[in-house]
Amino acid sequence: MKNAEGKLLIINFIMLLSVTFTMRSSTNMLMTVVPVFTKYVINADVFFVGLTATFYGIGAMASNIFVNGRISVDKTPKVIFAFLLVMTLGIFIYIFSTNIYEVLILSGITGLSMGVVQPLLMTVTNAIAPPEKRDRYIAAYTAALSLSLIFGVLLEGLILSYINVRYAFVIFFFIALFSSTGMYVLSTRIHIPAKSTKTRSFKEIISRASTSLKQGKVLFAMFGNISYAFPFILLITYGSIIGKEYDGISPGIFLYLLALFYGVSFMSRLILSFRQVKNKEFLMYAAFGASILGYLLVGIDTGIVMFIAALLILGFPHGAIFPLSTSYIAASVDVEYMNIVYSVFLLIMDVIAFVIPFIFGLISELYNIKIAIYLTLLPMALLIAISVAFNLKDNKVHKKAASPEKI
Repeated sequence: MKNAEGKLLIINFIMLLSVTFTMRSSTNMLMTVVPVFTKYVINADVFFVGLTATFYGIGAMASNIFVNGRISVDKTPKVIFAFLLVMTLGIFIYIFSTNIYEVLILSGITGLSMGVVQPLLMTVTNAIAPPEKRDRYIAAYTAALSLSLIFGVLLEGLILSYINVRYAFVIFFFIALFSSTGMYVLSTRIHIPAKSTKTRSFKEIISRASTSLKQGKVLFAMFGNISYAFPFILLITYGSIIGKEYDGISPGIFLYLLALFYGVSFMSRLILSFRQVKNKEFLMYAAFGASILGYLLVGIDTGIVMFIAALLILGFPHGAIFPLSTSYIAASVDVEYMNIVYSVFLLIMDVIAFVIPFIFGLISELYNIKIAIYLTLLPMALLIAISVAFNLKDNKVHKKAASPEKI
């Protein structure tokens, strides 16, 4: 009986990874191709390129505030399917968009969908994983995300090099459709028990989120992951423009180079999915250092070699910080409340995704992209310092609690 249950668990998890793979391929396409589409097909200026990411962030933020925390854990698979379907329809409509206002509306709608799907998929992964293997399941889930990003950017590179940018939406519509179909099948197979199926009030959501945010390791994970949003959002929103303006790299070639970045990320997460990490803190600190170094190198205008070096260095923290942060949160929160905590986790990320492209685009318009990189490095470094401070404080509290009292 246990053997049969184990096989069913593996089959369901593989299906979940396939949904994750195709879902993230589609959403990454939106985040990397929409800026190119906006700049070179719609012919909008750099400010509006950043505004597409801002509207995407607003949509994701709205879903994390008004939708995710209210969903009972047992309804999670069906809700994921519904919002994947919304995203699929949004990608289909992109094919026919002709002006910046349509693109901005679609960015908001697809952002709303992504804001629901990603935290809920994280909840399902944690819910079905055996407790003793949870870290590896999380790492495998994040590895599927990275692998999908490699696949996505390579395919986008081929499309931008040989086919009209608009046709990217046709191809990725079918990939998103596959993701929606797979999630529909999974929603009939995965059953997550819930202690309560009552819809939570907004007051209860705030109370639970507040309790979770008082835990040192949760704050360590949260601030650490937020810090990495700076280089990641910079690359996916403005990377093709930076490459073209400073190093003469075409958008198609940039996407091939971005595959190197995602390749390092994938290898980092693949290793984490097969090996138990003995010192998570050291790995987090090393990733923080690589984030700062890589971000600095992106702003140094010395040609394609330095640009590639920056991408390779930034691939490591992209691969390590997210699964480690997710693991810290999973170890600190009951599965019943994971939708709430992951939603808060990603809500703050959404705020960053909303603010950074806007500020970066504004500074770039007033000065230039290089100045924007160096100015945004300061808040990024501050967030890393705050993250480390919370972790050291939490370690001190636990060490004091573990020490025997002197008589």
